[in-house]
Amino acid sequence: MALENVTLESVAGGVVTLPGLMWMGTTPSWPVSSNKQLEEGTMSDRSRRFAFFPIKREWGITLGFLTKAQLDIMTTLNSYNEVLKFVNPNEDLTEYNVVMSAFSHRPERMDLRQLERYRVEITLRQA
Repeated sequence: MALENVTLESVAGGVVTLPGLMWMGTTPSWPVSSNKQLEEGTMSDRSRRFAFFPIKREWGITLGFLTKAQLDIMTTLNSYNEVLKFVNPNEDLTEYNVVMSAFSHRPERMDLRQLERYRVEITLRQA
């Protein structure tokens, strides 16, 4: 499965198309979790009541073999402290309002120093 044209849009920085997936070995996946939002309360008669809220989605995205320029774009996007718009046409054409709740990067293939490629892991959470 080739993930192409996946975009994040920022008010400050415009639309960023995420780099296409590149990998060695097993095909990576972008897991999606749907966490039910609820609150539980205990009443004075010891009965329990629940308040249910809309289900929010969360995406774990891993991008590998990024160039330094692509890493810089992702780092800049992470620096925007705002709600972003996320579209993954490989899943559906829904536009989600998301926040980048986690961001990490590291060099990839340190055995080939002249390669200068990086791995980025981000978590997008529906706002």
